[in-house]
Amino acid sequence: MIKNTYVILGYGRSGRESEKHLLSLGHNTIVYDDGQNKTPNIDWSAIVTLVQSPGIPMSHPVSEAARAAGISICTDIDLLQKRSPNAKYIGITGTNGKSTTTALIGHILKQAKLNVEVGGNIGIPALSLEDLDANGWYVLELSSYQLELSNALHLDIAVWINLSPDHLDRHDSMENYVNAKKRIFSHAKSACIAIDDNYSKQAYHQLHIPHTTIASEFKNCPADIWIDASGLLHSNGALFNCNELETLKGTHNWQNVALAFAATLCILNAPHKIWEYIQTFPGLAHRQQLVTKIGQVEFINDSKATNADACEKALKTYMDRNIFWILGGVAKTDGIDLLKPYFSYIKKAYLIGEAQDRFADILNGSVAFEKCSSLESAIAKSSADAKFENDAVVLLSPACASFDQFRDYEHRGEEFIQIVRKINS
Repeated sequence: MIKNTYVILGYGRSGRESEKHLLSLGHNTIVYDDGQNKTPNIDWSAIVTLVQSPGIPMSHPVSEAARAAGISICTDIDLLQKRSPNAKYIGITGTNGKSTTTALIGHILKQAKLNVEVGGNIGIPALSLEDLDANGWYVLELSSYQLELSNALHLDIAVWINLSPDHLDRHDSMENYVNAKKRIFSHAKSACIAIDDNYSKQAYHQLHIPHTTIASEFKNCPADIWIDASGLLHSNGALFNCNELETLKGTHNWQNVALAFAATLCILNAPHKIWEYIQTFPGLAHRQQLVTKIGQVEFINDSKATNADACEKALKTYMDRNIFWILGGVAKTDGIDLLKPYFSYIKKAYLIGEAQDRFADILNGSVAFEKCSSLESAIAKSSADAKFENDAVVLLSPACASFDQFRDYEHRGEEFIQIVRKINS
């Protein structure tokens, strides 16, 4: 019997694209989504493989049933590599900065007139991208969820940005999280890896493929490309000033710049042209995005900061300003304890969502705060307070997931933008 049926687990954007792709090839599909009331009765002897959406854990009953039947599990990234086997692939992972680095690499290669498609965890399903031949490059943001599930990932360049505790509710331990991330190197031809944090240094010492090391927080680390304390990027004797980059402010973004520079240098071998292209990067929505300026107050949308480590980057960037900080939502395991060194730089905090009582206890006695419950209330109160201060910033950097009040961080960021624009009008 020729097997011709695929099970698709999860029917979000990637699941729908996977079904569309498989049907176009003449395969049969069985779709299961958690919106259904019961687990389907599947004859696993007729199944080729299980295509699993990254957001669904391996502990799901359908996944467990597939493994018990000896059925392999893959993702839409694996299907893309089967569909476009001759193209070249760059994969980007890390705890923070993945989307910016992914978009920046794609931008540089497009500016260089290469045939490029950008997608993956950045929000564009892999199978919705155009088919590319041997002259094309896929630039894919890869989450720990995707890496954990992918079974045949082969990258030309693997890019590792940083690592800090995150998604431990899914991976159960930091060790499992690190191991999921390290799968990006499994069949990669080369790598670009930042060595700023201890987890990344450990991963670097275990690499057995050609690699370029990056040090973006200058700590006397031996590195091929590094950024010094003044913001100068050093590469083989050439110097480039990161302070010139208006849409990539802050040392965390300089790390993204250094990795994008290193990855594209492997392809273009034209450092000065690469720097020209970096300077034209427009930036990404929801990542320290300047929405508008009302009087002397800047309104910054950093909704993508869904954990304390990402939020720290924003607070560090604006610590020389008067910060009116909007935070809250669904708190991650480690909360906001990491941010205590920055509390003295906060003029006032405005708490929203499920975490507001927990965060109020942490801020009490250190930071003036107000419980606002809703984002709209927080924006109204923070903007009213900020207008009396010079050099003020109303900063939405929630340090939390968004799904208590919003569909996702993008929905939260769009709501912030719309409310701020109403105030401005």
